[in-house]
Amino acid sequence: MSFDNFWLYTEKANALKTNVGFELYSKGHLIWLLFLAVCALILIPMYLKAKDSKRLKMRKGFALFLLISEIVKDIIIVIIGAPIAAYLPLHLCGYAIFFLLADAYLPKQKVTGQLIAYAFGPGALAALLFCSWTMLPLFWNFMTIHSFIFHGVIVTYLIMRLANGEIKPSYKGLWISVLTMACLAVPAYLVDMKTGYNYMFIYEVQRNSPLEPIWEIFGTRWGKPGYVVGAILLVIVIFHALYLIYGLIGLRRKHK
Repeated sequence: MSFDNFWLYTEKANALKTNVGFELYSKGHLIWLLFLAVCALILIPMYLKAKDSKRLKMRKGFALFLLISEIVKDIIIVIIGAPIAAYLPLHLCGYAIFFLLADAYLPKQKVTGQLIAYAFGPGALAALLFCSWTMLPLFWNFMTIHSFIFHGVIVTYLIMRLANGEIKPSYKGLWISVLTMACLAVPAYLVDMKTGYNYMFIYEVQRNSPLEPIWEIFGTRWGKPGYVVGAILLVIVIFHALYLIYGLIGLRRKHK
């Protein structure tokens, strides 16, 4: 094991054209997904069996974990000489830090639950399934470990709250989520245009992601504006699919 690989970051890996990355759904990728699934299967029953006060503490713990892990990551990024401007919390799951904090510490409001159900939870799941850090070592690398665990925490948080009936996705919440994502995309896109770092993957398509067909359909014909419009349409379609899935889950729960 090399500590050079442990501290390797995306920009350096791309510049050096290292051959230490992994393929999506390779054995190692599946091991990571299985590990996160096992952790979720342990934590979710604990949450469901806990009293209200314990569940609140668990939610706060999850939210604080995201914040602290992001701060630690940024400190390490500065120490190892990676460009900090490339690691700002301007991706969808970076924004999730602040919305999970609001959800955990302001439990009476309901908006954050809708956003977690439609945007942040599914977005984190998509990140786990279509990793953007495949150029890095799969296990012996700080950024890889951080990325898998960080996104796994968001997905587990969503499932815990859904399973306990605390989040009830609504059709109004769907459109609130679309509008919120559109607002969050503005500063991300402005930074993208200035730096080219591709926050929220709206500046250019991510390789091996569901957005690739969107670029083929819209981007090749109308360029980046067409790609952005296509991505927005895809988000609306996905949110409607999620609304149907949540509705079916709700009907099954009522039937039981």
